[in-house]
Amino acid sequence: MSGVFVGAIFGIGLVLLISLATHPRVGMADRISPFVGKGSTNTYGYTHKFLGVINRCLTTKTWSPWSKNFDVSKWLRQSESDLSLSGFRRKQLSFAALAMMAAIVWTLLRLGSGKGLSPLIAFVLVFGAFIGGGWYAKWALESKAKRRRQDIEEQLPAVLDLLAFAVSAGEPVLVALRRISKSCSGPLVTELGKVLDSVNSGEGLVAALNHMSNQIDSQPLGRVTHSLELALERGTPLAQVLRAQASDARAHQVRMLLVLAGHKETSMMIPVVFLILPMIVAVALYPGLIALKVL
Repeated sequence: MSGVFVGAIFGIGLVLLISLATHPRVGMADRISPFVGKGSTNTYGYTHKFLGVINRCLTTKTWSPWSKNFDVSKWLRQSESDLSLSGFRRKQLSFAALAMMAAIVWTLLRLGSGKGLSPLIAFVLVFGAFIGGGWYAKWALESKAKRRRQDIEEQLPAVLDLLAFAVSAGEPVLVALRRISKSCSGPLVTELGKVLDSVNSGEGLVAALNHMSNQIDSQPLGRVTHSLELALERGTPLAQVLRAQASDARAHQVRMLLVLAGHKETSMMIPVVFLILPMIVAVALYPGLIALKVL
């Protein structure tokens, strides 16, 4: 009974920690302080300070198992997530706490069933579950950002061709970008819409394109923006530059497909070795085995 009581208290504590991490309480003074020019008047308890120490150790240290704040901010921007940096960190701590709770429940059930478990193994399991939960949240965000960046690179040649056609017809670059943003859809068109919003707010077109390229962190897109900048500065015909960049973007897609095919060679051999070849051997040997069995 004492073990059940201790486990219940520990579980309640974890639930409270998760509730505090996912739904932090913000006082009225903290909400209005940015508008009246005063700092925070809230006094945080030991639980909030403890969570802050954990967050700093797991996200800002050199040996951190989770990603740095700069990388997370970049992935949030690339994936077009609605979460802020602090919101994602709370989500990451929630995933870690849930994984740790699952590991603790499994450990308590194993101990309750009468099977022994080393304290060192139990500690490693619980700690590993905590680290793994936060790492899974980071991996999911990074994968989402990578997929969206790949979608942007796949859409880049078509958008460049449309832009080249519009410029060849006599439209300025800015007007052509507005036409494409209104008539097309996709992640790259969404980014171009943000570029147009920046231009409408007073930023230069080249600066807005460079800012978008730096945030997306894509090599083909970076080459396109650099070529457009040089063409606008030196007066090079934009239609030829855009067509050349579209051809280069398609060649980059072909190279990426070849690289992906090279990486998938081993995984493609797994069904051949473990599924197809055993079935062929079984079909070839089965009649002989039956004949031997009859004799």
